Amino acid sequence: AVVPPQRVLQSVAGAVAIFLGTTLPVLQELSVARLRARKVATHDANTGIVNRRHFTQLAFREWERCRRYRSGAAMLMIETDHFAAVQEEFGKEAGNAVIRSIALACDGMLRRPDLLGHQTDEALVVFLPHTDMLGAVDVAERLRAVVAQTRVAWTKHPIRITVSVGVATLGDQHLSLNSLILDAESALHAAQSAGRNCVRT
Repeated sequence: AVVPPQRVLQSVAGAVAIFLGTTLPVLQELSVARLRARKVATHDANTGIVNRRHFTQLAFREWERCRRYRSGAAMLMIETDHFAAVQEEFGKEAGNAVIRSIALACDGMLRRPDLLGHQTDEALVVFLPHTDMLGAVDVAERLRAVVAQTRVAWTKHPIRITVSVGVATLGDQHLSLNSLILDAESALHAAQSAGRNCVRT
């Protein structure tokens, strides 16, 4: 018997609907799982910002571009003042809350092209493309000031936090991204030696 074309079309449409109904949700779940896995691999679980490894990868591309076009760039090293004392008095979770608050404050102050990354338990790092020393110091000082006004709610004792910031700008002597990071770390040590809660270059 010849099957009418309309019935064939209905059967095909039904098969397609069943296929899509069972396959699409699975594909969507796989896609979501991949995105989650990628975020776990590239982002810090506590702060939600990019982790040290992924920051280095992203910053390296920007560093190469800025060197090639001589467009200027800067690196900021931001470290929580007296972080060990905070953890000792309030506990590790309080320390996590402090670095989260600092990351949130910094993220809200940066431009879209700027890169913010998690460096250590108590430190963040920022790469500022197309930025000279004057601009970098201005950003660093504004970040320092907004953190100094931040209070982290913790049990009955809001925690007052400050940061020290080291600034280094890209120069001909920076033949690697790491050399720029090391200069920013040296500037950070100078800020800490100067009494903390300050910016040094």
